Amino acid sequence: MVIRGLVVLFAALSLMACSKTRSAAAVVAKEHIDIAEAKPSPSPQPTPVETEITSVEMKPDEIEVDGYVMKKDVRGTSKDPRARNEEQWRITVQIEDIGLRKLIQSDRAHYDKLKVGDRIKVAYYRGKYTGTVWAAEIED
Repeated sequence: MVIRGLVVLFAALSLMACSKTRSAAAVVAKEHIDIAEAKPSPSPQPTPVETEITSVEMKPDEIEVDGYVMKKDVRGTSKDPRARNEEQWRITVQIEDIGLRKLIQSDRAHYDKLKVGDRIKVAYYRGKYTGTVWAAEIED
């Protein structure tokens, strides 16, 4: 119960240190990711002492997306390493007044309606002290 209280307090303090700003934005990219396929229970992993980090070149049929390396034909499918237990409709926008690209987890209605290059209105939360943009959402 104490941990829950601390989490709520931290969230409240974080929101107080942010300001909500509205701006125009351009849709830069859209991506749909299917529901993740069921995976078997993980097998025991080696301890950090047993793990050796090596540099490996990507194969010609592999791509890097959001820090994950995957086969080209896996992107957006249920085998995508970014897939979760619900479908994702991801829209990347370029916020005009700050020139920053931000990923927005959208609903299907907005995803279907928007096309790359469309201009939309977004609201985003920006830290008052650091200027960091924490979250963005599409405004109707």
